[in-house]
Amino acid sequence: MGRWLKRLIARLRLYWLAARLYETWQLLVRPHNHGALVAIWHQGRLLLVQTSYRHGLGLPGGGLERRETARQAAVRELAEELGLGVSAEELLDPWQITETSSRGKNTVTIFTLLAAREPAIHLDGLELVASHWLTTQEALGRPLVIHVRTYLIERG
Repeated sequence: MGRWLKRLIARLRLYWLAARLYETWQLLVRPHNHGALVAIWHQGRLLLVQTSYRHGLGLPGGGLERRETARQAAVRELAEELGLGVSAEELLDPWQITETSSRGKNTVTIFTLLAAREPAIHLDGLELVASHWLTTQEALGRPLVIHVRTYLIERG
């Protein structure tokens, strides 16, 4: 979504509505979505983010664009959402889950990024409104989107 459109939606305080409309449109046009997320780990803690339109903490990332691989999407989304530049080779251990819900089928690929230093991140304040560095146990005690909870239980 273009930055100008995100700003307009935020200014009108309609981000949640725009997200719901977008999800409905996606369900009609593309009932099976593919997303790429990144689990950024630093000293045993995971970076979790809060979006302005979804309940529960999640991982940075988003949907794949046309002719884009999951790895390419993950690199692009880190730059767009966090201002974090990483190379595709830094993304490790792809883990995948496919979920079916009222919003259709959603296949999510989660990559691991092991950060030697805590990365300087810059939330856009529109889509991502908060971030938290949590241990696996701390994260499991919080509301999480289902694929992140499953990832932490199986891989965390």
